[in-house]
This record gives sequence, structure tokens and C-alpha cells, in this order.
Amino acid sequence: MTSQTQTIRAFNRLVTERIGVLEDRYLARDRPLSLDRLLWEIGEAGIEVRELRSRLGLDSGYTSRQLRALEQEGLVAVSASEHDSRVRRATLTPAGLAELTVLDRLSDELVETILAPLTERQRDELVAAATTVRRMFTASAVTIAAVDPASDAARWAVDAYHRTLDERFDGGFRPERSIPAVDDTLRPPSGQFLLATLQDRPVGCVAVTKVDETAAAIRRLWVSPELRGLGVGRRLLDAAEQAATSLGASAVRLETNRSLTEAIGLYRAAGYDEVAPFNDEPYAHHWFVKPLPGGGTGAPPGGVGFIGLGIMGLPMARRLAHRGVRLTVWSRTPKADEELDSAGTRTAVDVTEVFARSDTVFVMLRDADAVDQVLRDVPGGLARLVAGRTIVNMGTLSPEYSKALADEVESAGGHYVEAPVSGSRVPAQDGNLVAMVAGRPDTVRRVAPLLDPMCAQITICGPVPSGITMKLAVNVFLIALVTGLAEAFHFADRHGLDPRLLREILDAGQMSSPISRVKTAKLVAGDLTAQAAISDVQMNSALIVDAAVSAGAAVPLSDLCRALYADAVRRGDGALDMVGVIRTIAVGR
Repeated sequence: MTSQTQTIRAFNRLVTERIGVLEDRYLARDRPLSLDRLLWEIGEAGIEVRELRSRLGLDSGYTSRQLRALEQEGLVAVSASEHDSRVRRATLTPAGLAELTVLDRLSDELVETILAPLTERQRDELVAAATTVRRMFTASAVTIAAVDPASDAARWAVDAYHRTLDERFDGGFRPERSIPAVDDTLRPPSGQFLLATLQDRPVGCVAVTKVDETAAAIRRLWVSPELRGLGVGRRLLDAAEQAATSLGASAVRLETNRSLTEAIGLYRAAGYDEVAPFNDEPYAHHWFVKPLPGGGTGAPPGGVGFIGLGIMGLPMARRLAHRGVRLTVWSRTPKADEELDSAGTRTAVDVTEVFARSDTVFVMLRDADAVDQVLRDVPGGLARLVAGRTIVNMGTLSPEYSKALADEVESAGGHYVEAPVSGSRVPAQDGNLVAMVAGRPDTVRRVAPLLDPMCAQITICGPVPSGITMKLAVNVFLIALVTGLAEAFHFADRHGLDPRLLREILDAGQMSSPISRVKTAKLVAGDLTAQAAISDVQMNSALIVDAAVSAGAAVPLSDLCRALYADAVRRGDGALDMVGVIRTIAVGR
């Protein structure tokens, strides 16, 4: 986290300087920002002093001193609440209300001085970034702690949870019909009630209770709508699993309603397996179980194998290993890798050892010939190798070959999942791949948590070979896009245009995308180091055209690209990055 910490510190310094936090006279008024902030928080409606302290995270003494300073200016009045004489309330005086109006105007003007020098696109970018920063700061301010289930805050959170269910469930929700969670079962040593708070406000909760010597149940997982999408639900779920472990449980289980699609997605992504009903909860449609040993890494008990440590496979295997997955690797071209070694990864002597040590084996090989060589050229053949194992093919094969391989694996008593990925070496390093997954639903659910360290998005496409076919559809666009970029730079070069200006225009326009920005940078720098090699693109183009022929689809652009990249391979450029096709374009076909 060292580089991340330094980046945030530099950001904090820049922001405090740019908005004038360091000045004694903020916005050219006669007081620092801290006092003006109190005026904003008190606002036109006033506020209880204890809520003011909580909202800003201030101690009692400091708050009292700040309020006295504002009282001396005649801007604030502090008095007993009309509803409870023990409660102090701060309100703005007429002078304070007038000052608040001035502060709002000056604050708007300050922000306008920040926005004015920027282009419209830069303003949108800054506003979007500010929105993201605000969301992330809010997420980091949420705390999770165990509380008594009978406390006012816990009761409030459970009531909010019940209201959410009543709004979401078909026919509403009646707590008296649901399986009860008695307070005593949610206190140690039987259970825990965990509350998420933001500025002392309940914003989420989850309950854990032991159901027998080995299992604990997770109940009442709720997150306030204002915090959804910030990872609070996952944090609560992780905290519940840790609480279950502390209670001596080796597994957790939960049930949920079909209308709670976000929760179902969360459970599956967190490694929960769907099982047959284990209770008679009337509102449940799905039941889930997750084992807890090993810190919940998501790795099956027998370990995970990874075959193929090429441009893509090596960084993908690293991400699995760094997540704590017990990994055994093998590659046709032996590779010594310090990162894998430091993470405790075992390098197998052959493919047979990978399968012997693994329940799930990822296969990231270049083509069908490589798959045949690796999986069939072993004692006993493919059937003996895969029996009782799950094979996850992440390479790009033809749909027909993948379907035939799936049938063969399943006939031998194994399981097969397609998970080809969109992305190149850098997204693989950063865990930003997009996986297109296909297979039997129960097998896909078991594999999905292992894809999470490698992928930013996992899309379930249906049965085999829909994952491979979807990948080919994605590649139709990708190959046409990058080939078009190469042609654009060749066109500009022949007309004597500055490639840096072309890059600047393309990167700033509506056509810009992560892949186009990476490729324009390589074209300007003349960097043809392979992220996606020309030979691989030529193979993918051929797969697209062949699949199109079998389906009666027209792919004129892909047909042209197949011929163009084949020419590039014949010229000896197969090992270059796909933008290197500009060399073939330049000499003409």
C-alpha cells in the first residue's frame, strides 16, 4: 500500500492548498475554514450539538470552543432544546443566516475559478473524479463492530431491513412468518450482531448464529440504499464469516429470496455454493453454503492447477497465487518466476502432477493443437487425467472443438467450463480481464470465485460453447478497431502529419477507449512489444471466419483482417504486437 498511501497524501496536500484550507481567513472572511464549516453544518434548520460533533468527528471540548467563537461573533446561538432541556441545540442568528448566504456565494465563486480554465471535457472529468472520491471517502468512513442486538441502533437497522424486504418481496414481508432470530442467539458465545455505522448512523447490519457444532447461519444482511455499490455488503459478509470462525464454525450457510438479485450475486461471487433447502424459511428460494477453512480463499480443498504460463497465463497465475490460492503450475516452456515462488506456488514436473494435486485446473494454451498435446499425450490419456476434476479452458478455441472437449471431459467423469477472456498482458497483470463463462450452472458457480482475482467482470453466457462464441464476437470488433488504428497512423504518416497530434485527437474524442489509448501510445512510440501478438490475432481471425461460415454469417471485415494478418505472419512479424500490422499495411498487399 506504500505507493497508494503516497498518492493519497499528495492528493490531500494539493486539495487543501487549492481550496484555501491553509489560510487563516478562508474565502477572505475573518475566520478559518473550521468555523465556516460549522456554519454550513448548522444550516438554516439548526442542529443538536451532539449530532454536530458526531457528524464532523469532533470532541466535546473542541466543539464547545468553536461554538463559543461563533457566538461571540453574533452568528450562532446555543440553547436548550425545546423538546428536552438536557439537549443543547445550535441555531444561526439573523446575522449567521446572512453570513451563510455570503459563504455560499463565495464558495461557488471559488469552485468556478477551478473549473473556468478547464475544457468542457476536463470539467466533466473533474466532476466525475470528485464524485468517485466522495464515494470512496464515504466507504472508508464506514465502521463495522459487534453490538448488542437489543440496542436502539440494532433495532433500527433490523426495522430498516424488514422495510426493505417488504418493498422488494412479491406480496410483501411479515417478520412473524419468517424464522425468528432471538436476541440471545445473537450474543456470544452463540452468535454476534454486527452493525455498520457512518457518523454514528446505522447504515448496515448482519447477524451470525451457531446452528450446530460445525455450522453458523448468516441472517439479516442489510445495507442502506445510500451506501449500496460501495462494497459495504461484502465487508459485512466478510465480517460475518470471521465472526462465525471465532464462534468455532467451519462452515456458514444462508438463504435468500429470488427478488434480492444483488445479494444472490454477492454470495456467488464470495464463493457460496447453492445447495438443496436446509430449512423451511417461507420467503426463501435459494440456499447457500460456504466452507470456512483456509481463511475463505475460494480455493477447493485439493488445490488449483494452472497450465500455460505465456504472455497472459503468467500474470493470471500470479494474481491467483497472491490471493492465497494453493496453486500448482506447469508450462510447456519452463519458467522460473520469483513472484510465484514467493507466494508458495509449486511448479509441477509434468501435467500429471498438476492434476494429481488439483481439483480445478485452469488451461491457458494457445490453440487446439496445444491442448491436444498437453492433455492427451499423457499415460492413460485425457479420460484418466480429468476424471473427478474441473477443467477451466481460458484460451480461445473453435466453438466446435470446445463443445467436443466438454463432452469428452464429462463422459470421463469430469467437469468443463469455458472462460475465455478479453484483454491483453496489462489487464491480465492488473486483474482487469473480462471473462465470458459457459458451462453447467452448478459448475460455473463453483468456479466463479476463482476467476475473481483475475477478472474485473465475469459474464455468464450460457451452455458450452457460448463463452467461446461470445469471445469471437468480441474479437470481431477488437481486431477491426486496432487494425483501423494502424491504418489511420499509416495514412497520417504518408501525409506528413504528426502522429502525436493524431494520438491526442483520438484519445480526446468519443472513439477513445482503454484499448485504443494503449495502442495509440504504442504506435506513437514505435513500441511493437507484444501484448497481443500478430500470430495470435491471425489465428483468432481464422476462427472467426470459420465460425461465420458454419453459421452462414457475413464477416467481410474479419475476412480482410485474416488475410492481412496472415501476410504479416508470412513477413516474419508474427511475434510483434498486433499494431505491428502497420508494417504490412505500409508495404501493401
